Amino acid sequence: MITVKEHTKESLLKAQLKQLEKQLLTTQNELQREAEYNNHLERIIKEEATQKSTVITIKSATKIEFVEVAAIVCCNADEGYTNVKLIDGRTITASKPLTIFEKILEEHAFFKISKSHLINTAHIVTFHKDRNQILLKNNILLDISRRRRVEFLKIL
Repeated sequence: MITVKEHTKESLLKAQLKQLEKQLLTTQNELQREAEYNNHLERIIKEEATQKSTVITIKSATKIEFVEVAAIVCCNADEGYTNVKLIDGRTITASKPLTIFEKILEEHAFFKISKSHLINTAHIVTFHKDRNQILLKNNILLDISRRRRVEFLKIL
């Protein structure tokens, strides 16, 4: 026979079990909402990361210029400096090496054709196979290194 004390203990345990089950369900719902929110934030971060900036800053000796990436025809290394040639014919001399511009412009349509030249593939006019040279807008003629030629032909 069950005594009153045992019956009361059993009732209390059942009530506590129901309360714990409710808390568990509430916690599971909160965790699910939190996971959905985190996934939403991750999607937003990925979308922002994939959006390319269309303007870069180029610091020269006397000023900082904001340049549209599409306006850059090519970048030429000159020891520790880089000459950035623009579609309007201007040249900006930046006090950064070409490797820095290579990193900045890697997500855009730029290709390093030699040790000292980075070109915007959108500004290619002609590729001379026999001479291994490329003609860009503004009559800029550059040589493609032998080692980079195969990779260059793949991207075309």
